[in-house]
Amino acid sequence: MSALTRRYIDQVVGHLPDGQRGDISHELDTLIADMQEERLAAGADGAAAEREALEELGDPARLAATYRNAPNHLIGPGLYPLFTRLLAWLLPLVLLVALVVNIVVYSATEPEAALGGMIGQVVGSLLNALVWTLGSVTALFWLLERVLPERDLRSSLGVGATRWTVEALDTEIVNARGARSEAVTGLIFLAVLAVLPLVPTSFLYVGHLNDGGPFVNQALWGFWLPAYYVLLVMAAAVDLWTAVQGMSRPVVVARAVLDIAAGVFLTALVLTQQVIDPAIDSGILQTAGAVDWVDVLYLAVIWMVVVWDLYACVKYWRTLRATAD
Repeated sequence: MSALTRRYIDQVVGHLPDGQRGDISHELDTLIADMQEERLAAGADGAAAEREALEELGDPARLAATYRNAPNHLIGPGLYPLFTRLLAWLLPLVLLVALVVNIVVYSATEPEAALGGMIGQVVGSLLNALVWTLGSVTALFWLLERVLPERDLRSSLGVGATRWTVEALDTEIVNARGARSEAVTGLIFLAVLAVLPLVPTSFLYVGHLNDGGPFVNQALWGFWLPAYYVLLVMAAAVDLWTAVQGMSRPVVVARAVLDIAAGVFLTALVLTQQVIDPAIDSGILQTAGAVDWVDVLYLAVIWMVVVWDLYACVKYWRTLRATAD
């Protein structure tokens, strides 16, 4: 199986449940090989035969819809791939906006903000935003599909206006694995990390420990916390780059370098500085050893995240290299 055929089959089975992927992958491999043989027998060369076979099968997302056990009756198979792609972009964006707006509104309207109350309000608002967005988009597609003929609807939405070609795999192979949705999720995670050093103990109803000050040692503002925020800004820039452009080799390299830099920086911070506010440290969190158990826990979490993201970078790099072959 060539790299091009492998990418095409990966695109198709990526839209299917795990239980179907093995059988469908083998079935498509056989089908494409047979279609190539027919074209080779007719005089086409190998590369042209493969290309023609894949383009005859068409858009991987639409082909996958024909293999699903459950038919897409609410949204027809012709528009279902567009429906899922739109939601993949829209839902993370709506959740991010709703999260930021509700945190700002809660902080501005509550005279004595507490983390428990904020979580209750924000979670409820996020669920409402999620339900309303999903319901609205579904209702819109359902209505349009029944009011307009499918051909006119697909033409007006720009779906199927041009014939699908194998060049689309170069873009789809990285985007179909959620690179852009992952970037939006990463921005949300970075926003949480940015807030953590500022969270006062009163948000967790333990303000008596240090008169409502932050959990993080404020002496770190001399160097470590500003450097920490510089890393967060750089990580946010990479995520925005990914959200706009999709995954590419420069993005993967920048992401991997930033992962390693952040891991080294945070390791040095944990090993050389007292991260928790000294007023909170009553001896329970610290031990007499050179490295206490809390530091070991910090380091384990830090490097688990770094290694996991580096693994994702390796997968993206291999995919992009196969695309270039």
